[in-house]
Amino acid sequence: MKLLIVSPTPTHPTTAGNRARVLALARGIEQLGHELHVAQLLTPDADAQAMRAAFGERLHLLMGRTPHASPRWPARLRRRGLQLLRDPDAYLWGLDDYFDAAILRQLGELQQRHGYEAVIVEYVFWSRALEAFGDDVLKVIDTHDRFANRHLMFLANGQQPRWFSTLPSEEARGLMRADHVLAIQPTEAVMFSQQIGGTRPVEVVGHLLDIDPVVPATSPSAVFLASANDINLEAGRYLIDRVLPLVRQQLPEFNLILAGDVSQVAAAGTPGVVAMGRVGHVRDAFSRAALALNPVRMGTGLTVKMMDGLACAMPCISSHSGSRGLEAQRDHAFLCVPDDDPAAMAEAILMLLASPERARGLAEAGLSFARAWNDRQIQSLRQLLGAKNPRHALT
Repeated sequence: MKLLIVSPTPTHPTTAGNRARVLALARGIEQLGHELHVAQLLTPDADAQAMRAAFGERLHLLMGRTPHASPRWPARLRRRGLQLLRDPDAYLWGLDDYFDAAILRQLGELQQRHGYEAVIVEYVFWSRALEAFGDDVLKVIDTHDRFANRHLMFLANGQQPRWFSTLPSEEARGLMRADHVLAIQPTEAVMFSQQIGGTRPVEVVGHLLDIDPVVPATSPSAVFLASANDINLEAGRYLIDRVLPLVRQQLPEFNLILAGDVSQVAAAGTPGVVAMGRVGHVRDAFSRAALALNPVRMGTGLTVKMMDGLACAMPCISSHSGSRGLEAQRDHAFLCVPDDDPAAMAEAILMLLASPERARGLAEAGLSFARAWNDRQIQSLRQLLGAKNPRHALT
């Protein structure tokens, strides 16, 4: 099958979970023997050279507005006024506000030139891209996350809402543009299916993993590998301000390692904090520490950083929010602590550092789960790409 992935998010540099998701999905499709092309928006932070090295002539760069703000000044003025009034609706977007209609022409030209049999669009807020393809093309939305009323999650946690949030009816309208919907974890698959009344198949294809076991460090240390989105930055500050002091009271030689762009929350010279910055591969971060942490205290979707830690055979400790979608594996493949309980996080860190056998058992269970997980996701992807276009069944 000749297939196109359309994405507003670049795969390179692979500095965030959503970028890793798109890249892993592409590699999974290629692994199944399909001819894959990738159409990516050329954003200011994209590494076009690295993307070209990854996909060669099958990479097609799209030119258009970066999907982070409405270009219409009346809409921006209205949103600003509502924010001043502290109205939650100030943080709602229309379904297509992040999409530049000029991209439809570029996609139409690609379809005429290459004749794709299937197209996967990343994110519901880019679902309008599917309009560039006829009914003879299998149309799929890779959701990544739920965006219906996403802003309320931030407001409930006392934070300024960031990125995209829309009404449930708008999200449903976007999902209905596809023949198939991909959810990244089962709970969200159920929610999406309910939103669209079961009118479209909703399949679970979670993050595809690079199984790459490392040997954890023996030093008393733990690593938090993450990008610099607001949820991760808050989690990094939480570790530094509320968890690290409790651990160092009992274990003064303990070091908290921050890897990836989340490192920016570490003030220079903070005792017990090591800021690695960006790393070439996740194993470069994990191999520096004895444990891997995922302390995020809100969010939806599936946390890629959590899955990467399991795939690298790291003993992992996660918050409840950080392990959403993995509830059945809590305290089996990793330790789980409440979201806002720094004492519980510190206690779990100290316990695993003092119990190498327990840490090793968690790592082995996590790795076994990661391997089984990968097998299931590849099988789900194989079934999806072998599916018939439901529109054909109606003709």
